[in-house]
Amino acid sequence: MKRKSMAALLMAVIMIVGAVGVSALDYLWPEDAQIVTARFSLVEPDTADSEFAMVSEDGSLVINVTDSTIIYFEDFVPLSDDCTGATQMVREVLFGRTLGEVLDGRNMRVIYEDGEQNEAVSIMVLFEIAVAMPPLVLSPEDLAGLEGNYVGVAALPGVLVFENIEYIELNGEVVVNNEILEGAAAPFWQEIEDGYEVMVPLRAVAEALGYDVNWDETLRSIRLGVAIHVWVGNTEAHVGRMAPIELSTAPVIVDDLTFVPIDFFRNVLGQTAYVFEGQVVIETDSDMM
Repeated sequence: MKRKSMAALLMAVIMIVGAVGVSALDYLWPEDAQIVTARFSLVEPDTADSEFAMVSEDGSLVINVTDSTIIYFEDFVPLSDDCTGATQMVREVLFGRTLGEVLDGRNMRVIYEDGEQNEAVSIMVLFEIAVAMPPLVLSPEDLAGLEGNYVGVAALPGVLVFENIEYIELNGEVVVNNEILEGAAAPFWQEIEDGYEVMVPLRAVAEALGYDVNWDETLRSIRLGVAIHVWVGNTEAHVGRMAPIELSTAPVIVDDLTFVPIDFFRNVLGQTAYVFEGQVVIETDSDMM
């Protein structure tokens, strides 16, 4: 209970003095605390008290993470919800994965108690190179200016470079309301007039969102429910009698499946849609973005 109380105090102070910086919290760390910044990978824990353990990239340090370890992004947004009530933020970030899996491969600033078990007191998850979310395209100079700042999405190592612009590399997974769509076709990047756009399989996602999907071979059109229409090769989407909604690029057919740009789900269906750590994520009533 004492360790839980200390964790609550640490997180409360972190949230209060976020604008000041971590140095303002140093007096709260144990006297034997050590600080290291390195990229860590997940390993088997070497103590029963650990939730998981991580080893530094050079193999020189293994740290043990417990349920009292405070974990947060470098802009002080919490990644662990111990004592903070930030359950929504944590749920959005984890997407069904364990906390250890989310931290695997991350560059982190770790404060730990130097000893036999090297127990982590706090972990600051450092942001990787910021990336643009298409259709917004940033120059290399713009990207350099964003490095180190929180822009809503932090990418793990592994990006694609198109004409010196970095994008998150897709891993083939589509997540709809926290569920990975098993058997769904893999999204892909497609070049558009002002950059690249993520193309997403329409039927699999729409049906997961509860829509009836109908294909008209003659018109080469797709109807969702009774009022939403899109056409292959046409950038206009129609919703009832409303004015057409312009998509960033037209739907296409690949291997007999229709793909639409990710902004179709944002602008036509009103979903939150983005790329996070290689996954295409579609969510209803999300608070993350």
